[in-house]
Amino acid sequence: MSDIPVWNCQFEGGDLSSLTVGAKFTMKCHGDIAVSWDQSASPVLVFPKEEDSYSLSILKTDQLAANDVVFEVTAYKPGEHKPEYIRVLQGKGTSTEKGFEFSKPIWAVKSVLDPQKQQPQPYGPVGPWRLSLPIWFWAALILALGLLAYAIVRKLRKVAQRRRMLEDLKLHRTALPPLFQFYRDARQIRRRLHTVKENEELKKISLDLDREFRLFVLRQFQVPALEWSNRSILEDLRRRHRKTYRLAGDSLRKTLRELEKLRTRIDVTLPDLEQMHRMSLDAAEKLMNEGGPR
Repeated sequence: MSDIPVWNCQFEGGDLSSLTVGAKFTMKCHGDIAVSWDQSASPVLVFPKEEDSYSLSILKTDQLAANDVVFEVTAYKPGEHKPEYIRVLQGKGTSTEKGFEFSKPIWAVKSVLDPQKQQPQPYGPVGPWRLSLPIWFWAALILALGLLAYAIVRKLRKVAQRRRMLEDLKLHRTALPPLFQFYRDARQIRRRLHTVKENEELKKISLDLDREFRLFVLRQFQVPALEWSNRSILEDLRRRHRKTYRLAGDSLRKTLRELEKLRTRIDVTLPDLEQMHRMSLDAAEKLMNEGGPR
């Protein structure tokens, strides 16, 4: 639209000298050259400079006649405003663009901020950002690392124990097979039971029985039975001798458990010791007869 009529406009409403940002006031305009307004469309204000766009804005159209218009307007930008012109247009940028222009309007708007107070300052540069992880994450990480370290130490310890076991095996190696060596050791323990004179000797015999049975397990399955716990012995048997564990694992578990109980008792009776002597022999024979290595 290259040529539009020039109208006259004035601002009204309250004390125009004390307008603040967001305050509502009235803009009335009249022109001798009529404009055929589209009553279904709202006019917009167009400024010569883009930065003046928020200095004045139409809120509501109160009258839209061919020669007179009345708008309720407001200002969002503080300061004194003196644009070269303002255009009131419908269909801006289209072939049906229509409206008028008024020249050199002047209005002033005060800020709603207290001038006695410090003016807001722009935010300075921020970053680099540091993401704070929750405490449970660090606790879980420490726990996981602790478990990993424990597993590594436990594995290395077992490797070292097995290495020492192989060295001990050379010291405890006999000309007899493991089962027959245990038979021989068990007969010696049996003779001691028949000749025992004091109850204190029973405690010593119970410790020797536990040791001889564990030596049998050590020789037969090459597991550090003298150092490992009952659970570790059974786990190793289950992993490396599955058939033996399946058929004789329960017998071994019960024998190791009862020998441990007997070893920790203060008072050991002869009947209990004789029963454990028989149970140890039965367990050894079952471990051999049910698929143990020969």
